[in-house]
Amino acid sequence: MRLFTLFALIPTLLVGQDELVEIQLAPDYIRDIGGVTEFDRNQFITVHENFGSRSLTKEERVYLGNELDARYGRDGGNLSGTAKGIRASADNPDMPDVEQMAEQGKRQREHLSGFPAATTEHMRELVICTHPELMHAMPDNDHAAWGPRTYEGVAEFTAQFLKHYYDHDQRPKYIEVFNEPFVKAKKIGTDVQRLSEQHNVVAKRVRELNPDVMVGGYSAAWVEVEARNFDHWNNWQKTFMDIAGENMDFFSYHVYDGVNVEGTPRDRTGSNSEAIMDLIDTYSHIKFGVAKPLMITEYGKIPEGNMGMMDYSPARSGGMLYSINGQNMTYMDHPDRLLKTIPFVLGKALWTYSLKGTGEPGQANPFLLWRRTAEGNFVTTDLMLFYEFWKGVEGQWRVSQSSNPDVRVHLLNDGNRLWVILANLAHENMLLELSGLEDLEPVAITARVLTTNGEQPRVGEMVLPEIPHQMNLLPGMGAMIIVDLPEPVGIRGRVAEHRVYATDYLKDINSGEPIEFTFVDTPTGAGGAILRLSPGRELGKQVLPDSIEFNGYDLQIPDNWAGDDQAGRANFFGMIEVPVPMEYVREENTVEIIYPDTGGKVACVVLQVNLIEQS
Repeated sequence: MRLFTLFALIPTLLVGQDELVEIQLAPDYIRDIGGVTEFDRNQFITVHENFGSRSLTKEERVYLGNELDARYGRDGGNLSGTAKGIRASADNPDMPDVEQMAEQGKRQREHLSGFPAATTEHMRELVICTHPELMHAMPDNDHAAWGPRTYEGVAEFTAQFLKHYYDHDQRPKYIEVFNEPFVKAKKIGTDVQRLSEQHNVVAKRVRELNPDVMVGGYSAAWVEVEARNFDHWNNWQKTFMDIAGENMDFFSYHVYDGVNVEGTPRDRTGSNSEAIMDLIDTYSHIKFGVAKPLMITEYGKIPEGNMGMMDYSPARSGGMLYSINGQNMTYMDHPDRLLKTIPFVLGKALWTYSLKGTGEPGQANPFLLWRRTAEGNFVTTDLMLFYEFWKGVEGQWRVSQSSNPDVRVHLLNDGNRLWVILANLAHENMLLELSGLEDLEPVAITARVLTTNGEQPRVGEMVLPEIPHQMNLLPGMGAMIIVDLPEPVGIRGRVAEHRVYATDYLKDINSGEPIEFTFVDTPTGAGGAILRLSPGRELGKQVLPDSIEFNGYDLQIPDNWAGDDQAGRANFFGMIEVPVPMEYVREENTVEIIYPDTGGKVACVVLQVNLIEQS
């Protein structure tokens, strides 16, 4: 933990003159999120590295894995690298030599046994993926002696790789067939149809040999689903789900703020990333009868300069930390939906130094945890602050609520310790008023703060004399109030969160015409509900509807949503939470939405029902 002076930390906890945000905390109520009640670091505190990374020293692996308890997340090179060294089968030149793979696999398992980090838990939680430029089956593919030239050949290799190169109880349980294939389709001479078809053949053979492995895709690089009035959705994500979705165990995609390769800077943190998730979930539920799990295998911020070599900038890393921590706080609301979320944060990644030219001495890729200086030494970057901020966090979800969607809050209970975790997604100060902890008698209180704005991001801690009633969050700031108690908090009940998906989606907006959605099989009882409305409209069109009727009752429409106004985009696409009084909710519900102007679509509407269960 990097500590800075008390003087530097105190101003963040002083009362200011900013908007008052009410933070309500209920530590005696378990938060049951679609059946999930425990925070899992394998889902949310991950690094885009393989446990067997040869570029990290033993000390660096111990610090990252043991001291900070960051979980290894994704391996994009091992599968395709192994493929290149495999002979073609003597019986079929388009198939790999399985006997050679079995022999090599045995040696690989012995090699992995020498890595302390290669425990069952770490290896099982790894995501394996590969690159379409190398592993898409095409008649002229010469990456390996056997191609891959056919779907069957690459499927056989993938399945045999997973079978032989890992022990049964250490085999990675997730595989993405490709990494970001559709944006590369034209360059490598293929199309969405063929790339999607390969997912089907690979999934079938992987399941035959490795029934414990989950297969997913398509690992979307560019999730501008609302582009061209949702033509992008129809031509890419929907097409993939129509062709391969039945055989996928999960759907995966990447979410970045900043400039995603081309275009103007824009943010997805907040409402936009929520809307993308709800749209995929809704169509999955309509087509397959279930919202299949999701995985976000890259996220964060792409700074100007993209993946190129550049001089180090703490301020740039601070902006990246804003996106990483802010997105992570929103993803943590969905542990039932998201199998894993992996920020694109690399270890040393020596391969990046030749990715786009060698650069000048001392320049490095902006996504590294350790960068090489001009003198040839390695030093940590400020991206390490993300893992320092989340160090030690564990526990059971408890109920919390914020009156402003830009201020995210989570409450965890770990034995005698409470973690109150906060983040400000806005670009202005937020004054918070905390309630619900007044009756506690703590034995110790600590504040931990992550600053992301300014010239130098920092993590710091200070001891507090009492639980703060009010605190000020700077723009992009993360904060934790760590409360140690003499004994665990007693349980009075739980709040069970349920998602109900509408029977239809992607409906045109026409001036003054009601847009209707229906929800069936809705759980009812005591509690509350939220209508998650996701419109997609050209900028300049009205984001919020004039009216929303829920079973004939008018709902009060908020004027705020998580994140910014998406001014850097051609279109607004975001999720807006609309409170629904529980007395309006029935087993079957109808919603009518009216906009004053024509254009765009209501992409989806999801009903979240939060039922209170007393102990």
